[in-house]
Parts: sequence; C-alpha cells; structure tokens
Amino acid sequence: MKLLSLVSGLAAAVCISAATIPTSVKANEYISFGSANSGTSQYVYAGMMIGLARPHLPDLRITNEAVSSTTQNLDLLRRGEVQMAIVSPERLYYAVNGQGDYKDQKIPGAILWVMNDQATIMFVRADSDIKSFADLKGKRVNLGPAGSSNEVKNTKILEAYGYERKPGTKSDFTDLTAVRLSHPEAANALAEGAIDAAIATQPVPDPSFSEVGFSLPLRYIGVEEAMLPKVAEVYPWMWSTKVPAGSFKGQDADLVTIGDRNYVIGHATNLSEKAAYELTKTYLEQLLPEMAKQVNYLRPYAADPNLLAGPWPVAGHPGALKYYTERGITPQIVSP
Repeated sequence: MKLLSLVSGLAAAVCISAATIPTSVKANEYISFGSANSGTSQYVYAGMMIGLARPHLPDLRITNEAVSSTTQNLDLLRRGEVQMAIVSPERLYYAVNGQGDYKDQKIPGAILWVMNDQATIMFVRADSDIKSFADLKGKRVNLGPAGSSNEVKNTKILEAYGYERKPGTKSDFTDLTAVRLSHPEAANALAEGAIDAAIATQPVPDPSFSEVGFSLPLRYIGVEEAMLPKVAEVYPWMWSTKVPAGSFKGQDADLVTIGDRNYVIGHATNLSEKAAYELTKTYLEQLLPEMAKQVNYLRPYAADPNLLAGPWPVAGHPGALKYYTERGITPQIVSP
C-alpha cells in the first residue's frame, strides 16, 4: 500500500543515524514550517524532511505546522508565525506582487526550491455516471478547502468547461453545487455518498484518496489535453502531465491531465540568508537523495537538481540563490 510506504519512509527518516556528516550551522534559529493538513502528502513531506535534517542541522529547530491551505500559509508568513511554507504558484505570485486578494499588502515570500509536480484528478465512485468534467451539471463537487489554492484553480477549470459562476461569488456555480472540504474529508464524503465528485490537484498518489481506493472502487478522471489552452487563459501556471498507470488502485492505464507545482518558500527577511543557504544546500545534497528512495515523485528532482530551480513564479531567497550560483544552477522565473 503506497500510503504505508510513504509513512514508513517518514519513520525511517526519523531513525537515520546522527552519525551522518553534519552541515555546520552557527545560528541558533527557530523555524516554523507551514505545510498542509495532517495526513496530506505535503504534511508527510515536511515531516520527513525535518526528521532527516536534524542530524545535519542541529542548531536549526524546525517544526512541522499543520495548516489548511496555501492561503493560510501565506497569511502566517505575513504575520511572522512561520518562516517556511509550502505554497502553490498563483497565490504566491499574487501575494509577492500585491495583486488580487493581496492588493493592500504584499507578502515577502521567496522561493527555496520546487517541492514537486502535481496532477489534477477528479475522483468519483466507479459506479458513478460521471465520465468527464463535462458531466458535472447538478452534481455535488468538492473544490477543496475554502480559500485554498485548490478552490481557486478548480474554479478556473470548471469555468473553462463552461460552468457558470454565480455573480459576486468566488466559487459558487449556478449549475452544480460547490463543496469545500479538505482532501481527507472529501475522500470520506465520497465513500459515504455525501458528494458526487472530488477534484484535487495534489502530488501522486494522494494519501487520502489512495486509502479510500483500497476499500471503495473509484474512477479517476483527468482534464482533457484539449482543454489546456482554455485553462491557461485564466490560470497560466498549469501544463499537460501524465499520471502513470498503477498510481491508484484500479487505475489500469496512464491518465492524461494537467497539473502545476508546489514550492517551498521562506520569508525573505525572517528566514536568515545563512539559514536559507544551509537549508537549500543540505536539502539538495543530503535530504533529497534519501527522501527520493521512499517517495516516487521526488526521484526526478534527485536525478536532476536543475528541476528544483524553475520555472518559478517569483524570485528566490538570497540564501538559496547563493547556493544555486555556487552549483552553477540558474533559476528560471516565469510570470504570466
């Protein structure tokens, strides 16, 4: 079971010997790392990374903070309650540039590295009459937690398919019922029949839906490649991707869909340049190779560190940029 292998990877990470050669950090710095809801891929990723980092960075005190969404992470970053966070591209871009919901207050976020690629998948029960995103009229559809990046991007995808958003609302529709649950809540609601479909843009496999798939036959539906140009008009940070066969129970063929990326960021000033440098160096040289042994979606990044440096929606943290320069890696910034 893939969920168990991911959790066992976390346990293995915590148990790795402190005899590994440490990277010296002189600063005594406390770092709160905002990840995601407990049980999600992002939360497990942060826990694994922190467990592995302890013997290498003994003077950095890093804690894994469970949060509901990218939006909350950025708000906590603005208030100085976290110094690192996992975020999605569109909210990060708007926050750093003072656009959209952030027009009254910019947030000083700066990228450390790309965390992972994500894929947009709609999960329905195998006996459902829903075969495509075009079949959602009159259905109860989970978009993700209120205010989350998933709610934003899934709303854009539904609009691209021609569903009509109610005037004056962010994600309510006239022709379907929008539901706003976390992924673990949505997986349970799907199993109980409380919703008809759940759309999630997450790392593959997502633990919540993987677990439900072992007890309930599911159908996995992607966004048709032909829809990408329409989605890109309203959400420019997505591209075509493929979910390999066997990523979820009962998924017998590759699934073509669209996706984006998650980013690990730091506060541009509250996370010191020295800490950002040491974290980036240690992640690339020590942590990522170990984590990739347990987590499939990290293997391409371990094989080619250049993938960690772009495309980025905003600039990198000065400490991270210092390390990339030393490695001869040039970050690529792509704005809409």
